[in-house]
Amino acid sequence: MRSLTDFIQKLLQEMPDFSHFLTIEELDTSSRELAAAYPHLVTLSTIGHSTEGHPILMLRIGNGQHRALFVGCPHPNEPIGALSLEYLSKKLCEDSALLEQMDYTFYIIKEIDVDGCRLNEGWYGGPISPDRYIRSYYRPSMLEQVEWTFPYAYKTLSFSEPIPETVAFMRAIDEAKPHFLNSLHSSDQTGTFYYVSTPLPDALCEQIIKLTHDHQLPLMIGEPEAPFMPPIQPGFYQLPELSSMYDYYQSILPPGEDPAKAILMGGSSRDYAGTRYRTFCLVSEISLFTDPRMGDKSETTHSYKDATLDIAKLEGEQIAFLSKQYQNAQAFITVPTRFQRSVEDFLTGMEEFRSHHLQSAESDAALERFATVAEMFDLKLRTLWSSLCCCSMLIRMLDAQPDNITLSEIRADSEKWLNQGLQELLSFFNWSMRPLRELCGVQLGSALMIMEYLRQTHESATTPLK
Repeated sequence: MRSLTDFIQKLLQEMPDFSHFLTIEELDTSSRELAAAYPHLVTLSTIGHSTEGHPILMLRIGNGQHRALFVGCPHPNEPIGALSLEYLSKKLCEDSALLEQMDYTFYIIKEIDVDGCRLNEGWYGGPISPDRYIRSYYRPSMLEQVEWTFPYAYKTLSFSEPIPETVAFMRAIDEAKPHFLNSLHSSDQTGTFYYVSTPLPDALCEQIIKLTHDHQLPLMIGEPEAPFMPPIQPGFYQLPELSSMYDYYQSILPPGEDPAKAILMGGSSRDYAGTRYRTFCLVSEISLFTDPRMGDKSETTHSYKDATLDIAKLEGEQIAFLSKQYQNAQAFITVPTRFQRSVEDFLTGMEEFRSHHLQSAESDAALERFATVAEMFDLKLRTLWSSLCCCSMLIRMLDAQPDNITLSEIRADSEKWLNQGLQELLSFFNWSMRPLRELCGVQLGSALMIMEYLRQTHESATTPLK
């Protein structure tokens, strides 16, 4: 019998050449057709409904001893996971030897944020490019994100208002009781990286890094997304419990200031599944767009401190313009939209990043060193990207309002600023995009490698995982 490594290689080699991302209707139709075609293998269930009432579907495939839960589109601007799961679900049914060899029961949700995905479908169909992506961009505010609204309590922090999509996610976790949970993400402006709830063996990480490089995706070597999510080794970061964020804020805030007031979110799927079922959790962040500088570790002639201060100045200018546009529009907004809540969230988050950069430049002596090419690139691209995405959502917010002369003027100014910003972005960003099959290959390959490691570990343990 072939080894599982051979099965993984075969699975990746046989992945089709996807030309675009699929809509919610296409994904749901495909799931229903798969369940009808393979009734002996597949159970299709509705685990909940979105905020706007759309059913959230889950496929259960096979009957292996171990259990894996895959969840696509926890952020709706990150649809690589839905495409990965579209292929995986079909392949598991078509290749019974693969399913038998893996010895897993698969629980698959192709898209968990259904409503948010619909607001991104303007770029799903392609052609896919940074400017097209940004012009049709939507990302929910933090309190409307599936991945960050799980119930959670720690010290003075208490969150107990999960959105409907998160309730569906919780039901899926409780039904699957997974040994392995993969929340499938992508990164639009950094290299590829992986969050893990528990460190993995070096040899396995090296295999995953080789897979990433073999598919010509750079690893992220710029700033971590947050100080409390430190790197474990190149390309791999700690996926912490929310308590780590609380403790971090407690360490930097003035004495007596409540850290809970700085945390505008709930727990994550890692908090929920890890606490209840000791689940190993993987968040795979696959690069949508790449640039050669993402992986360039060579030193520049600029200190990291100066680069950080320069970025903080640019962030301040962008925040000032976007805040002015939003404040001028507020009195004339009569139709509440998701975009408005996202713009408010983005402005808050951008100011937090600016404050972090200023504080680091003032207090961290390590920033006196020369910055690498990757670090310089990462700082500027993230800043340009965030401001342009915020501006795009502001324009979409204005488009949802009734005709108004003042709002039309604000929109015109905002669109001019967006167009100029996109020109600057595209002149700076020497972007390329790997074929979608390559992106899905890295996402699925890394997950299957970890699943096999967990399977072998569980089976060799004297007490099997319950």
